[in-house]
Amino acid sequence: MHMFVILIVLIPSVINLECYFCNSNDDEECASDNLPDIYKNHCEVSLDPYCRKIVQTISGSKSVVRTCGSKSGSKTCYKTAGKNMANVCSCNTDYCNNAISLNQQQRIITMISSPIVLAITMIFLR
Repeated sequence: MHMFVILIVLIPSVINLECYFCNSNDDEECASDNLPDIYKNHCEVSLDPYCRKIVQTISGSKSVVRTCGSKSGSKTCYKTAGKNMANVCSCNTDYCNNAISLNQQQRIITMISSPIVLAITMIFLR
């Protein structure tokens, strides 16, 4: 029994994360938020895999890259500044790099939940 537990601990956990993989420079359809199944693929990153959506502007030309990688840092999304700008969002659920940016999702959730929290607080303060 003890040997079985040790073997389970020693075997690395396998995370099967599925992401969209495409580049709008190669296929304009990649910039759409309604992607076909041909872009679906397994993320081969074994350490802390995350799907990633990068919306970038390089020399005035906007493109979208969807891929996977290891999450670096604690932020879900971040922006780079300068002449060549990028908005990079990472997520760790299957095909999550298809959706609107996570910052927009968080704003929508905040807008919906704030009145609810305020109403509940008002009820309890009465």
